[in-house]
Amino acid sequence: MGMGFVVFTGLFLPRQGLAHTLGLSLADLDVAADGHVDAHLTFASREPLGSTPLGEEDLQAFVLDGVDVTADGARCEPTYRGSSPAEGDGLLLEASYACPRGAADITATLYYLSALPRGHRELARIQGPPGSGASVEAVLTGDHRALSLALPGVHRDRRAAVQTKLIVLAASFAVFMLSLFVWRWRATRKRRA
Repeated sequence: MGMGFVVFTGLFLPRQGLAHTLGLSLADLDVAADGHVDAHLTFASREPLGSTPLGEEDLQAFVLDGVDVTADGARCEPTYRGSSPAEGDGLLLEASYACPRGAADITATLYYLSALPRGHRELARIQGPPGSGASVEAVLTGDHRALSLALPGVHRDRRAAVQTKLIVLAASFAVFMLSLFVWRWRATRKRRA
């Protein structure tokens, strides 16, 4: 009877909820229509930043040195947007990345995961521009710390642009060859005359 009472009270008595599971943090990255990326990094404040002082300059360095966002392999310029308390005991860090419009691939690498305690996991998501339907999610760790999103509409646009360039190049080559043929034909005719 004593054990049943403990289980009963543990299940039904109100408990203070934790906003985040220890050992798990969240990274949400949203790609805007103009290409820039907004990042929202949410941590339980007790960890994983236990050894990092919680001064604003330290948090800025943690984000700017610990997160890299690229568009088609080129680094997007980061801007730290600040920190704020999150639900419960959490900490929210925000940044934005100046990526160009029209990138076909957005990749986020969370370098800070390698410095966090072993077993720490990051639930990461990259959401494409509104209306694109593009989204990717993964659980990242210190051993697997990058996530990429291919923006499908951009691939089609680039493929069409490449096809158009190839058609123009082929047509230019055909005109050149025809001009060369006509020039040689006229030169041969003049010699015979």
